[in-house]
Amino acid sequence: MSEQTSQNASDEIDLGVVFEKIKSFFKSILIGIIQIFQFFWNHKIRLIILLVIGLGLQYFSSTQIDKLYVNEYLVKTNYNSTEYLYSKVKSINAKLKSDDSLYLKKVFGSEYERVDELEAEPVVDVYTLVNRSEENREIFELLLDEYGDMSFLKEEININEYPTHKIKIYIKGLEDNESISTQAFNFLSNNSYFNELKETALKSYKVRLAENKVIRAQIDSIIREQKDNAVPKLDNNAISFTGSQDLQELLSQKKDLLDDDLTLRNQLSTNSEILKTIDSTFGVLSKDRNLSPITIPLSIVGIYILFFFFKYSKKRVSRIIN
Repeated sequence: MSEQTSQNASDEIDLGVVFEKIKSFFKSILIGIIQIFQFFWNHKIRLIILLVIGLGLQYFSSTQIDKLYVNEYLVKTNYNSTEYLYSKVKSINAKLKSDDSLYLKKVFGSEYERVDELEAEPVVDVYTLVNRSEENREIFELLLDEYGDMSFLKEEININEYPTHKIKIYIKGLEDNESISTQAFNFLSNNSYFNELKETALKSYKVRLAENKVIRAQIDSIIREQKDNAVPKLDNNAISFTGSQDLQELLSQKKDLLDDDLTLRNQLSTNSEILKTIDSTFGVLSKDRNLSPITIPLSIVGIYILFFFFKYSKKRVSRIIN
């Protein structure tokens, strides 16, 4: 009986200690919050002065340092030129770092010194990529399990999987952004090997369109002659049709030719350039590469607060040790 009474008393003591610890914890938090408010109140004059100084320095730096503006091209890479584009962007960035003025003048013109960097990145279309084939779907699932996220989609090994890409040109100052960017884009788009592929492909499209036009004319001629129950007269280069051909077959063939014409005309349009521009924007202030208007003021105030925080922590540690 006495043992049970002592056990109950021990449990009550343990619970009392726990509640006391909880009470002490919340009390310390409350004291900490009050001390923070007291610190800001006691140092309000100094903090206001530091904020004013920080704003002044921020304004001064903004007048002395040119802001970075981004110029962006959204392009479709044709004739398997994706790797060429990324390789060219890398080589230009290397020339920018080494300050190769002769090369850079060819790329950007006389104001090449204002160019900070070029970037190329794919426009990731996960749905189209995954649904292109069952193999793509399986590879995607394996890589997603391995990486835990979709960061692998933008790795260089996968850039050829995407038809559209962004080219970004970062320029110091707002003047002449479009002309500098246009000259750089024209430089990227000018390559003798890919130009030859382009000319060959475009010529082939035009020849096929002309041939389709001739065949459609022959089909129309046959249909008209059949209506008149006469035998069509075709030249030596014409495609001959037997009398047993059904009218429905001729109409179906004509429809296929019209569909082929539409495809060819689309190819003539979309493949007319090595890097086909879909959209472009110039002179947009880069939020990522410019200091925020409150960066310097907050940094100064933060350093001031950290100084007193370490000073306070040092005193607390000294008290505990002593």
